[in-house]
Order: sequence, then C-alpha cells, then structure tokens
Amino acid sequence: DYWKLLPYYQPSISDPEKDLDVKRVLFAFFPTYRDSPLKPMWSRVLAVGDASGIQSPLSFGGFGALTRHLERLSDGISEALEADCLHKDDLAEINAYTPNLSAAWMFQKAMSVRMGQNVDPKFVNRLLATNFDLMDKMGIDTIKPFLQDVIRIDGLFGSLSRAFVADPLFMPQIVSHVGIPALVDWMGHVGMMGLYTALHSGVTPVIKPFVKNMKNDRARFQWNRRMEAWKFGSGCDYILPR
Repeated sequence: DYWKLLPYYQPSISDPEKDLDVKRVLFAFFPTYRDSPLKPMWSRVLAVGDASGIQSPLSFGGFGALTRHLERLSDGISEALEADCLHKDDLAEINAYTPNLSAAWMFQKAMSVRMGQNVDPKFVNRLLATNFDLMDKMGIDTIKPFLQDVIRIDGLFGSLSRAFVADPLFMPQIVSHVGIPALVDWMGHVGMMGLYTALHSGVTPVIKPFVKNMKNDRARFQWNRRMEAWKFGSGCDYILPR
C-alpha cells in the first residue's frame, strides 16, 4: 500500500519502480519495557528518557516523553542532590510508577498480533477508525492529549463508553484478542489512574504547603516525588495548547 500511495506523498515520484534506485532495505526495532519507568539498579545512577523506558508504547516517542517530564526530572534530580537522597531507593522515587503509561500497554497489545495468532485483517484498522473518529467528535480536549501520548481518565472513559455504544459487537472481539489476564491487569492500572487523579486534585493542594515547610529533607523529597507521581501518572500535568 505504501508503494502504491507513495506518488501521492511525493509528487515527484510517478513510478517508484522506475524513479527510485533502492540501495538497501533497512529494518529496525524499538526496544520498550513493559515494567517502566525502569527502577535504578545502582545508587547515584539514574536513567532518563528512552533509557528509563518512559517512552510511549504506542508511538515509541521518547523525545516527546522526555520533554514532557523534563521539569519533573530536573526538579527531582536537583532536590536529590541537595538532600543527599542518592540511594537507588531514593532515585526510584523520581522514576515512579505511572499508571497511565502502564495502561497504554493495553492499546499497544490491541494493535499487535502475536506469532501464530489468526486475526481479521481489518481488525486493527477497525479499532483505530472507531476510536479516532469518536475522539475527534469529542473534541480537541480529548484527542489532543492522546495524540501526544498522554492518557487521562476523563478522555479514556469517554471514548470507551462511546465506542461500546457505537460498535457493541466489536467489544467481544477486542477482549478475545487481548485476553482476559491482560484486560484485568489493564483495569487495575485504570483504577490507579482514577486514584491518582483524585489524589492530585484533592490531596495535593492540601498537603503541598505542609510539605514545603518540612524540616526533614528526605521526607520533603519523598513527598514531592509522590505528588509529582500523582500529577504525571494521571495525566494532570498536560496543558492543552491554545
């Protein structure tokens, strides 16, 4: 399909077979880590960006993820140095569990085909077409964060409920494709997204002044990292460009 559509993308190419001189075919793969962000294995060593496994399992975009988390990482590293919180357990608080990143693996699984698995050739296209059409109709507040690899509980529930109404017969196929264990695991991460959203919205504003005035440097460092985890793990850090 790409070969046939190439002239539409590159008008200067009318016939790829004749107009292109293919030197070599390059294949590549993107390593991703399902249990991410990766925890530090040693004290005083912290992985960031792609090395920490924080890239999206949907787009594999590491640079976007790094820029999104840059302020959080720089603040956390700076505070870790000032408070001498450089043990691997302390640094693990910087690369904390983010349920929205873990939940994204479900979408990756739904769009992938395992070895030996028989799947309707139109399954993935149907899945993408249904969901993107619904998110587009829901407006920019829903589709824009998703396109930038930020999954939020409001957009997730809104699109899933509408997808069920729009194509209810497709839901059993999705469940069969991904499997019950993966679905149960995903529901746990979605539940944590809801909890993190509530903690960020309801708890952070209350405790933040107290955390700021804490005398114990380690305790202040740990609580700041927890509040950041609630914020980023729920997608509440995302600010829609206007």
